[in-house]
Amino acid sequence: MGCRAVAAAACVAVASLVAAPAPASPRTGLANCAHGYTYAGYAGRDGSGDVSATIAALSRPSVTTGHAAAWVGVGGAHAGRGNTSEWLQAGLAAFPRLGLRLYVEEVSLGQARRFFDLGPAVVGRRYRFGVRETGTDIWRAFVDGRAVGRPAYLPTDAGSWRPVVTTESWTAGRAACNRYAYRFDDVSVRLAGAERIGARVTRDRSGFSAS
Repeated sequence: MGCRAVAAAACVAVASLVAAPAPASPRTGLANCAHGYTYAGYAGRDGSGDVSATIAALSRPSVTTGHAAAWVGVGGAHAGRGNTSEWLQAGLAAFPRLGLRLYVEEVSLGQARRFFDLGPAVVGRRYRFGVRETGTDIWRAFVDGRAVGRPAYLPTDAGSWRPVVTTESWTAGRAACNRYAYRFDDVSVRLAGAERIGARVTRDRSGFSAS
């Protein structure tokens, strides 16, 4: 995933992240998607020093262009100190030809984006992803309890970062829409104190599904 993907996603605190339905293509019968990002998940209303969730791909994503991801994280484009871009996220991401991967993506204050491909993920397997503050303004990503990637320096003038638990799809041009189904369980941030983003979310007592 590119930094624009995460940057836009981490701005989920704002509105305008619900994409309008796309028209069907006469040639393929599949909906064509406008260029850009769509989301389905939740963003916390208040700051938090720890966000985690158990995430599984319920089926193999079909990704025509771009990616279809499910992640937890904090930060965003121009969301950091002095209008800088800062973020850290960990989760699953599906790409054309590469399939489903485990990943971490990080942008520390004043530094370039770093993407860590942690290897292939198994469809149907439940992975525990977490992003937490381990020191003052220092954040780490975790997969199944193990620290992955590198520490991220994420200072903020807002006091604390709002947690994000969401799916994200990016489509290039007007290609067929990416198709995915991700399941989120045991979300450690209270969803009662969160705003829904996107329109393809089914919530229940234990978590939610996004497709």
